[in-house]
Amino acid sequence: MGSVVKERRRWGRGVACCLVLGALVSCGAEGKGRVFEGLVERTPTESPAPADEVRGERLGREAVELLKNAESVRIGVEMNSPKGHQEVSVHMDRRSNCTGTFDSGPMQQGELVMVGGGSVYVRFSDASLDAIRDAAVARGPQIAARARERTALARGKYMKMPKGAGASGAASPAKMCDLDKVFGRLGNGADTDMKGARALPETRWHGEKVTPLAGTDGGHDMTAYVATGDKPYMVGMAQTRGDEQMEMRMSDYDKPVIAHAPDPSLVLDLEALGMDVGGGSLFEV
Repeated sequence: MGSVVKERRRWGRGVACCLVLGALVSCGAEGKGRVFEGLVERTPTESPAPADEVRGERLGREAVELLKNAESVRIGVEMNSPKGHQEVSVHMDRRSNCTGTFDSGPMQQGELVMVGGGSVYVRFSDASLDAIRDAAVARGPQIAARARERTALARGKYMKMPKGAGASGAASPAKMCDLDKVFGRLGNGADTDMKGARALPETRWHGEKVTPLAGTDGGHDMTAYVATGDKPYMVGMAQTRGDEQMEMRMSDYDKPVIAHAPDPSLVLDLEALGMDVGGGSLFEV
């Protein structure tokens, strides 16, 4: 049983990593996550589960099933740690359409658009481009000059990423912009059980009436939130692990994702300009 328990890493943390870090760094091994680590299956010899646990497991199963079958959903994730604050919000569907925003520090703030699994467009905020330009000064005159040139070109523009850029890695926008990829593991029953989750009294979370489902993950408390009403949609998760806090919110279930290619006058085609981003930072800072 110990080996089974060890394998049960929750998908919630994996999804959070893929979304918050996916377009910026990497999902890492946590991308293999499962719901609640350390919660064992009940054997016939054990006592019957308490009523709050029975209800929590049922609501959890129903919420995950609704999430698994959603045609589209908006997911927002915030992570805080000693390394800083990271945040992403992405509205995506099963046809690889998505729009979203990202914030992983002063030099990594902006928005992205992906249309039908094809072209990916990324626009950095003016403040982010200013921070990139200023940081390049410390790297020497050659890098500073290149950063000034590239940030000037990118200002106000959507950078069209070269096809295949990062396509095979965990940081591929294609992987963070498709529900089938983000929640691919939800098709496996063992990955989506929420055994041991306890239903707590109804409350409000971010202004929405919810039923909290409390559980543990590797000794750390974790709470999932499901909507009250006709259908128990999963609306979020929250957890603190040591000095790292993670909060994930889900909304806009089955609402159309409006993803259009930007006007050509606002597009900076990196491939056409010969600006390679495959080997490192576009701005070299």
